[in-house]
Amino acid sequence: MLEDLDHLSTRLAKLLAYTQQLFAEQTALQARLVQAEAERDAARAQLAQEGTQTQVLSRQAQTAASERDVLQGSLDLFKQEHHTLQAQLSARDKEVSALRDVTAQARQRIDAVLERLPGATQTEEQQ
Repeated sequence: MLEDLDHLSTRLAKLLAYTQQLFAEQTALQARLVQAEAERDAARAQLAQEGTQTQVLSRQAQTAASERDVLQGSLDLFKQEHHTLQAQLSARDKEVSALRDVTAQARQRIDAVLERLPGATQTEEQQ
């Protein structure tokens, strides 16, 4: 019977050691769980922050796209106006050139008429 008690005592000691080991493991697992929950909460907070930043950037991108579209429209209008003004300038240049040609021809005709007038050679010689 003493042997049984020694055997029981040994088994109880082993059971106690195993129970203490399980408690230690439970404490370690609880610590890991707390750490994992803290990491999860931090990850959620970071995800929320990045989501907010994404929304802000998305709104900024939309605003920039709208501004780009407005500026592109203005640029297109300016280009059209530039082409119109270039065409008008070209037309005016042609008109000026034609007027200069007509003026030169008129001077030549006037000079020819003046040369044919009586006393034209005397006037030219006096000058």
